[in-house]
Amino acid sequence: GMGNGGKSKVTVRSVGLQRTGRLGSPYAFGDILAPTHYKVTRYYPKHPYDARQYRLFFLETHLDEDGQLRDYDIDSTNSPITALAGSPANMVWRDELRKDELPGKITLTLNNQWQPLPALTRSDQLRAIRCTPETDIDLARSTQTGQLLIRTPECTKSPVTIDFIIAPDQTYFTQLQTGEPLELQEGLCSQRLLELLDEHIFYPITNNTCEAYAELYEINQIEDIPDRLRALMNWLDTFSSTKNVAGQGAKLLLAMFSEKQGACEQKAKLFQLLCHYWGVPALQVRNASHRFVEISPDGGLTWRQYQLGGGGQCSSDVTEPGWGQYRRLEDSVLKPPVDRKRTRSGQPNFSLKDGSDLKTKIEDDLEKLVQQFSKNQPASTEVMQQLRNNYSAVNRGPEESEASAYDLPVSWWILLSPQAFHQFGENIKDWENIIEKSVSNMADYRRNATFVFIAEQFPRLFNLIQKKEIDVRYLNWLCDLYHTAPQFLKCALLTILQIFSGRFDSCQLRDRVKLMSMSYPLNPKKSLLDARKGDIEEIELSKRCENLVKTMAMSRSLLDRLSQPRIDQQLHHQPTGNSIIIPEKLMSGEAAFLNVSKSISYKPIIFDCTSLLEKEVEGRIIGRIKSGIKSEIMEISGSQEIGYSIRRIFFYWLAAHQLNDAIPPIWLKTGYEEYSEGVRPFRHYYLTIDDEVDSIAQLKLPPERIKEYFNQPSAVVLQQDDLLLLLDEFLSLIAT
Repeated sequence: GMGNGGKSKVTVRSVGLQRTGRLGSPYAFGDILAPTHYKVTRYYPKHPYDARQYRLFFLETHLDEDGQLRDYDIDSTNSPITALAGSPANMVWRDELRKDELPGKITLTLNNQWQPLPALTRSDQLRAIRCTPETDIDLARSTQTGQLLIRTPECTKSPVTIDFIIAPDQTYFTQLQTGEPLELQEGLCSQRLLELLDEHIFYPITNNTCEAYAELYEINQIEDIPDRLRALMNWLDTFSSTKNVAGQGAKLLLAMFSEKQGACEQKAKLFQLLCHYWGVPALQVRNASHRFVEISPDGGLTWRQYQLGGGGQCSSDVTEPGWGQYRRLEDSVLKPPVDRKRTRSGQPNFSLKDGSDLKTKIEDDLEKLVQQFSKNQPASTEVMQQLRNNYSAVNRGPEESEASAYDLPVSWWILLSPQAFHQFGENIKDWENIIEKSVSNMADYRRNATFVFIAEQFPRLFNLIQKKEIDVRYLNWLCDLYHTAPQFLKCALLTILQIFSGRFDSCQLRDRVKLMSMSYPLNPKKSLLDARKGDIEEIELSKRCENLVKTMAMSRSLLDRLSQPRIDQQLHHQPTGNSIIIPEKLMSGEAAFLNVSKSISYKPIIFDCTSLLEKEVEGRIIGRIKSGIKSEIMEISGSQEIGYSIRRIFFYWLAAHQLNDAIPPIWLKTGYEEYSEGVRPFRHYYLTIDDEVDSIAQLKLPPERIKEYFNQPSAVVLQQDDLLLLLDEFLSLIAT
């Protein structure tokens, strides 16, 4: 029954059946026609790993010697375990995420029995863990499933919330490629299954009048095992969910092969059984709404995920926890697994050209919507229906290369407009899935997704929103989209919500927007404002600016905000200076002479320049130049344009107010995507926003959120209005 030849480096060894001592339950096909509703709890953020990727439960299906088809559950807590390296006490909790890490959260009632944590791969690395309320815990790993396990020596009767950080194994999501080594095992399946498949499907002299059997026979002839598995996946893609299959045991199994009916459960079962027939270790993985298979190429040392698609009618309610204030220290390397799109049932020859033509039609229809909505005209029902059908066809098409995915329709942004929202009607869930798919592809395949969307697409969307009479229902819908959106779209949606939510008397909407602003996922990259080597003329100009600033008056209003009066009290045994005598201490022989001194300390500054528009700054500076400026300003500028020099002096003047020597000032810029530190803002031209992106520049985060991110609770955050007032004060100082 095993194909041992071919391109792959294949070795074979004998093992005993792994289900010894486990009780199996007879398998029945079930009802794939009835709609199914799932209740799904997310244990990790939706991006990049959806809940369909979770590894929660495990089983194998076997055709036993008595001809019965049975499922055998694999209990992670009942199999051999190994202690986890490093004690929980050494896993200091942190809210910084490294480039390969992901946060997780689950609530359990812990006791002295092992319980599994939700997993993404066979070898998730646990990097940090925290229990609320604080609880003593033990940690281990199941050797059979790779699940991380947790228990407590305490007797807890109340739920414990467990926050944890893992680094999933990225190779787990990569399927075997042609020629990769594979170690086959004998004895994975029963003699009964070997005989059944040989007799009815795979034996050379079998006269296969059944088309499905003939297709399987051809797949079995593929010598390279990774290629054979890929062909089997493609064959399972042609399954339908249009009727239930009758029978039990061996007859049911053959009928499932011949009638090609089933959803994810049936596909995973058949894939695992055929893997065992070929000698490939495999087991089924189940979560709340989906089932897939993982196989091992090396006798159980490592494992790979094989997603086989779904089927049937299903819907779900999703519960998602709050993820707290995590910060990424560097760009994430975690990518969503490649989405194998199912070949359209009845259309096995769906070609890449078909997909390309459909994308062109979709782009044309999207542009029609843009034109109609721009003229305040509604789209026809036919256009909306055609667009929805074409999107569905593309999503059912075959797997795409990264290059073709990059060329997905770019005008999808129109679907975020209030004009489109009010035409979705009862099909709104379908449209939300289309938006989610478009957003996900843009985030995955465009490294410059933020720039493309913010600079090119968002201004057009913003103009359409301004043309339409929007309502609270539309803004609440944007709030719903925000929670699962990637960073580039969060920025745009929050901007819209901040600008327009204040127009409505809705406490609920305002509270939602406030909460989103306070929890906005800040992750700015650090960049430099220092001078580059070789900029000799610029460096000389900066020195002259610094010297001039030293002679200028400071802003009294800003200094008042920054200063913190301090009163220090010390007791001495001898009078010094203006000491105050405390009689009761003197009588008891203690230090009784109190000296009181006053001093001033200064709070650090965070300059939030993310909304500081260049046209606002330039307009004020030009006005001051026309009214007249001091001669020393003209002398400092030399050959430089005078307005450019004044702007440089202004930012150096701002920096001079940082009187806390222990902490350099922070400069936030570029839509909260970058920040710099330093008292010499040499490259000051990065601290104002180009007029082309002035709509997105209206995003304004609460000072509390900014201080929290930089861990500077006492800092003074200066934002656009503050900076423009200070600019006016500065310009008055340089006036003639």
